[in-house]
Amino acid sequence: MRYFVGFLITIGLIVLILFLLLSGGKPSAPKVAPLNLETYAYTSSTAQLIIDGPIVSDQDHREVQIDVSATEVTINIYQGYEQNLLQTKTYPNNDRSYAVFLHALQLNGFQLGDNSKAFSDERGHCATGERNIYSFNDGSKDLFRYWSTTCGSGTFKGMVGPNVYLFQKQVPDYAKLTAGTSI
Repeated sequence: MRYFVGFLITIGLIVLILFLLLSGGKPSAPKVAPLNLETYAYTSSTAQLIIDGPIVSDQDHREVQIDVSATEVTINIYQGYEQNLLQTKTYPNNDRSYAVFLHALQLNGFQLGDNSKAFSDERGHCATGERNIYSFNDGSKDLFRYWSTTCGSGTFKGMVGPNVYLFQKQVPDYAKLTAGTSI
């Protein structure tokens, strides 16, 4: 009986050693908890959405950038790949409005993305569609930057439609300002 127990322990040790060797012997990386946007409601943070239009000639290319902070909402509309500013407009904002906005973004997964590729390059993806870039900074540094495309690729893991809608609705005359941009 002693030999049988010793045999089982030996087999168990061999299996454990093989497992460690094949898995690289490294413990898995700890999971990073998603950012809680609501904790930034009363700070100098900024949430940003960029809608980058289809890859076309420089003259026809358009990009819309919306920045939302506790004090203001700014929309910039650019022409070309060198971002020649066509139009800009700023609206006042307040802490409570920003807090509700961040809460809604949180509920729609704005802060969710593939952290291993969080700052990867979206350029060139989905040439005939749009690229959406979602970013957030704490007032001094970027905390994340994810992207998605209308073709279905990207690093963003939140809900695309509701998040884009939330940003567009922060600009009272969004439809009027973006008319003719094909975005």
